[in-house]
Amino acid sequence: MQNDPVFGPVVMFGLGGIFVEVMRDVTFRIAPFGVEEARRMIDEIKGAAVLEGARGRPAADIDALAEGLSRLSRFAAAQRGQFTSIDINPLLVRPRGSGVVALDALILTPI
Repeated sequence: MQNDPVFGPVVMFGLGGIFVEVMRDVTFRIAPFGVEEARRMIDEIKGAAVLEGARGRPAADIDALAEGLSRLSRFAAAQRGQFTSIDINPLLVRPRGSGVVALDALILTPI
C-alpha cells in the first residue's frame, strides 16, 4: 500500500519476485475495496494461473488472499494519512482452505 497524494491509499498486488521485478505483473486499486474487487485484482495478473495450482502444487487459498487484500485496503482507508506505505512481503498463501500468513511486513509512517 502506498499513500498517493491525490488518490490516498492505493493497494498493489502481484506474485512478487520475478513476476514483479522483470514482468511488471501487478495491479492497483484505490482503497477501500471489497472482497469481489480483490478477486478481480487477483484474476487480472498474468501469474494468476500459478495460484490455481501448477506443476503438481495444490491450488492456493484465493478466498483468504482476497479477504486479506480487502482487509488491508479497508485498514489503509480507515487510517488514511497515518502511513506512507505498508509492505507485506512475503505473504504466504497456503493451500485452499488453509489461509494466508504474513511472514514479514514493513509499515512506514510520515516523519
